Amino acid sequence: MSKSVFSSNTTSFSAGSVIFRQGYPGDHAYIIKSGEVAIIKEHDDGTREQLAILKSGEMFGEIAVMDEVARTATAQANTDCVLQIMAI
Repeated sequence: MSKSVFSSNTTSFSAGSVIFRQGYPGDHAYIIKSGEVAIIKEHDDGTREQLAILKSGEMFGEIAVMDEVARTATAQANTDCVLQIMAI
């Protein structure tokens, strides 16, 4: 099944804000317009593993959208950031 972008908006997050949580449904992908976003794996024992720091121009959150699965990691603003929201 082919998917296409049907809307695009921008939003801002303050440093430390959670953008989305692992395990939650995902219906948006994001492109970083400015700032940094940490991608974090939350393990069953409560520990957190930082998988990546993403910067301006990078996309994240697309796995849950394209594969129609729950979020595979948590995304948290590492700095103040502006994101383009891609509703697919």
